[in-house]
Amino acid sequence: MTLRQAENRSKLRKEKAREAIALAMDNRWEEAVATNRAILELFQDDIEAQNRLGKACFESGAYDEARAAFARALQLSPNNAIAIKNLDRLNHLTNDAPLPKKGRKLAPQHFLGESGRTGIAALEHLAVKEVLARIAAGDAVLMRIADRSLVVESSDGVYIGKFPTRLGTRLAKLIRGGNRYEAAITRLAPQEVSVIVREEYQHPDQRAITSFPTHKDPPLAHAQAALQDMDLPEENEEAESGPAPVWDEDAEGGDAAPRATLVPGTPEDEDTDP
Repeated sequence: MTLRQAENRSKLRKEKAREAIALAMDNRWEEAVATNRAILELFQDDIEAQNRLGKACFESGAYDEARAAFARALQLSPNNAIAIKNLDRLNHLTNDAPLPKKGRKLAPQHFLGESGRTGIAALEHLAVKEVLARIAAGDAVLMRIADRSLVVESSDGVYIGKFPTRLGTRLAKLIRGGNRYEAAITRLAPQEVSVIVREEYQHPDQRAITSFPTHKDPPLAHAQAALQDMDLPEENEEAESGPAPVWDEDAEGGDAAPRATLVPGTPEDEDTDP
């Protein structure tokens, strides 16, 4: 193979990878399956394509095919974190388990937010593993005030977890005051689910109140970490990434956010100031 042929082959692989990622971000999972299979016909040892195929099969409800794809990725790369994580996730689902909800996915650029208007929180009192196995990083989620807590639910209304008390109380107070927020899953790990929240509208009476006091972590770090956790990394992108930071109740900070829908509830009012 000449250098020119090698360059053209590499270019084709990148173009097809971006096409597959775009289909996944648009929830066009059947087309994503076909595209990743086409890539693998040309590049049989493409680990990223194997993992994308596994994710597309999972989102399509083809759990056996998803297991096979991730198992193949693990054969190619025995320590591949994405394949290991997703095989563990599939172990908590049976073939007759409900299909994943076809909710909205979020592009990485949605994780770039304005300081003070976005924040990340690690949820508490998580749902059972069978429920968590059906969600993924990038999924839009619902926020609802219930029983003096701010809870997070999937797009079809299934309980996922609740905000830490201090942050939940703060946001619930602001919600009742007229603010509106959006949220999405930003990180999934064993016994860990984090959400990223963005203030979409601030009521005029609350202009002096910051939803999330400033955090110094750069928004780009959130975007890169979220992209990795969504299992849709692009090949050969030279970008640093790391674990997504979470809400620190002492520092009270957080940057960056994607989109979702907030559903305010109507519990008893609390007098705790934000």
